[in-house]
Amino acid sequence: MRRISSTLTVLAAAGLLALTVPGPASATNGFLRIGGVVHNHPLGCYEVVQLSTVLNFTDVPVRIHNVPGCQGSVVQILPPGLAAQVPGTHSILVEDPLGPVG
Repeated sequence: MRRISSTLTVLAAAGLLALTVPGPASATNGFLRIGGVVHNHPLGCYEVVQLSTVLNFTDVPVRIHNVPGCQGSVVQILPPGLAAQVPGTHSILVEDPLGPVG
């Protein structure tokens, strides 16, 4: 049952990505949801202050760092359309698909 639920979540995410309206050229398409807070067309570093489910509904993979400020080691790369549990004191980097952040 859990496997079916995970499959349905991924399919729903893919459907949402297909329906996403393109955003500005300097940001990602879609949204990033961290613990229930939605960030539309995310770009840059986002702090995870407590254990949270992170949903990547963007068109780029995001990097999960083991410390705040998107410093330290990358502990996971979360591809588009997937979700992960992320501990507090971590951070998430969303890079511009057209070039480096900054």
